[in-house]
Amino acid sequence: LTQFDYDSWDTMSGARKGPGRPRRYVDEEEEPEMDHGGNMWVQMLQQQQTMLQQQQAMHHQYQARQAQAERQHREMMQVLQ
Repeated sequence: LTQFDYDSWDTMSGARKGPGRPRRYVDEEEEPEMDHGGNMWVQMLQQQQTMLQQQQAMHHQYQARQAQAERQHREMMQVLQ
């Protein structure tokens, strides 16, 4: 696993800012340790993504319920007139 200099990455697009190859922080022997850290990082990001997707799903459900409530309200008002 190559350890990138994260500061040189544009976090939104994933594009590198500025020239040059990624910096290597560690020697070969230490790589498994770095890999473990990388896996933890990946797990954290995946967890965050899962939570975000759940929130979005809940938000869409909420919006759907709101729209339904508004429809029912309008229908009732028409009936009452």
